Amino acid sequence: MTHYELVIGRLQAPAIIVHGGAGAYLRTTDPGQRADRSRVLELAARSGLRAMDGAGARQGALAAVAVLEDDPRFNAGRGSKLQQDGRCRLSAALMDGKRTRSSAVYNVQDCLHPSQLADALQERGDRNLDGDGARELMTALQMPRVDVRTAKTLARWRALVARGDAADPEAAVGDAGRLELERARAAGLPVPSDLKPLLPPADQRSGTVGVVALDAAGALWACTSTGGRGHEAPGRVSDTPTPAGNYACPAVGLSATGFGEQILDLNLCGRIATRMLDGLSLEDALRRSFDEVVAGAGLLGVIGLDAQGHVGYAYTTEACGVVWLDAGGARHVDRHGRG
Repeated sequence: MTHYELVIGRLQAPAIIVHGGAGAYLRTTDPGQRADRSRVLELAARSGLRAMDGAGARQGALAAVAVLEDDPRFNAGRGSKLQQDGRCRLSAALMDGKRTRSSAVYNVQDCLHPSQLADALQERGDRNLDGDGARELMTALQMPRVDVRTAKTLARWRALVARGDAADPEAAVGDAGRLELERARAAGLPVPSDLKPLLPPADQRSGTVGVVALDAAGALWACTSTGGRGHEAPGRVSDTPTPAGNYACPAVGLSATGFGEQILDLNLCGRIATRMLDGLSLEDALRRSFDEVVAGAGLLGVIGLDAQGHVGYAYTTEACGVVWLDAGGARHVDRHGRG
């Protein structure tokens, strides 16, 4: 039976929380590899904290996400997965909690930092662009085109094509893994029925990345970036660039990871934020929402940080990579990433 883990804390602004995806990577990684993954997450969080000094939460969130987009161990930017046609299509969203303003790009190709495109759209009238629009924006901003496919992701795609698989069995539900895939089938979720085992190397067990930052002025910003599920239909859109997967308002900032279609069905981040705007605490909003996630056999995770510094995350997958830090020296690493 599905269950969830919930972790709650309290931080002093400026503060930041970062995730590197939820999934079932415990069976394919050792403690040292997980600790190394957490070191990168902490590096990203510290980069975000430094950027917030004088520049605020917006730059803090962007700086942290950029570190993870640069690292091929995560499914964003340089580590993005390939769709069925062998192309990477990346998505990212940035949201300002004070103005409740979201900007996003959907399925942009040859872009190392889609989060930068989302940032460039924040002050524009048209704040959500598909792949064609994002390509034109890259040209206008003179952003270099980067083929983010790596030897490992290309080899993975070629193996899937050679086997004739319609989807990646270890990424079909947000890196949740085969056992979680069977749980999804048992719950009647729409997942492929003819998948064959093809376990990826340990260093490919990675997920969507996300950040929520709170600065000294009380501003909240959320940013999420993804390379997709892996071997999905060309053009498939994930939850990441939508308010279901990335959301910020005056009360809270949130970033989700996991089975994108479920996150969309639940409007996960929007659901949690609405409960907080209606008066629930972050902890209570997470508990109530994840009771519903469990009832639907959800395979996902979310991080949150509110305007008073309450911080937390919850997940129903085997593990979720999370680090939080604040200006007062508080530091948390998820229990699986402590080595």
